[in-house]
Amino acid sequence: MHGNAVNAEKILGSIQLPACPAIMLDIMSEARKEEPDFNHISRLVGNDAGLSAAVLKLANSPAFRRNSNISSIPQAVSVLGLKKVMLAVNTLFLRNSVSMKDPAAKAFLEKFWDKSSCTAEAASMLAKTLPGISIEDAYTIGLFHDSGIPVLMQRFPEHSFDETLHESDWENTHREEESRLGTNHAVVGNMLARNWGLPAHVCQTILNHHDMSIFTDLSHQISTAVRNFIAVLILAEHMASVFMGLEKESALGQLPTHAHALNHIGMEPAEFHEAALDILGEMRQYRH
Repeated sequence: MHGNAVNAEKILGSIQLPACPAIMLDIMSEARKEEPDFNHISRLVGNDAGLSAAVLKLANSPAFRRNSNISSIPQAVSVLGLKKVMLAVNTLFLRNSVSMKDPAAKAFLEKFWDKSSCTAEAASMLAKTLPGISIEDAYTIGLFHDSGIPVLMQRFPEHSFDETLHESDWENTHREEESRLGTNHAVVGNMLARNWGLPAHVCQTILNHHDMSIFTDLSHQISTAVRNFIAVLILAEHMASVFMGLEKESALGQLPTHAHALNHIGMEPAEFHEAALDILGEMRQYRH
């Protein structure tokens, strides 16, 4: 990976990595205080119409909602807590961080971000059913895992990334990028995540999420937490594909990559199939 990272740095020298949003830095500095001022954070969020909408949407999403509907920013901030408010900031600014003029590229990006947010929702809802896996980090990973793709689209507008929406070949996607572009979206996504100050285990998950040897090669220097997140991500990405009509529901838990993931989290395919249908049911109810 080291050579790839050096190569990526060189290739990315010609484009700008999206900067960490200023409001995110403001919220992070408030969050580090011994007694964070939630009123100040509510004002920061409330001053930005797009962010207000993103925070309310997250507070009422199937991943994090309570019994009653949340309609005010102070209420949303106090119910969500700082870590989840940061998810809303990430969701909004990540989606707006890359813009394309070409209509086909614009249409692809719309679909791409929809799939990322579906993956984030599915990942956090699956993590909720598993012991010891952070639902916030699962959401962040779902959102950021493919974030290198829009960045690479700016640098290589002639390269088609359409196949990344489909799960045809999880392991070979980044190998093909490597041979054509000299880097891959996992390396670039890791750099972006580090740039935005995301935790080390989240960045590691993004960097390694297409490498199935982490499940088969025990000498792989990677933490159990990262393996857990990659397993959840593989299954969540598939749920998002089914949700968006890109894959068949009957394939839930049936692909070779699913076997690695299910084996790691100790879930039978039939058990996952049932859990996935529940999660998809909740997501459909919320989105329509």
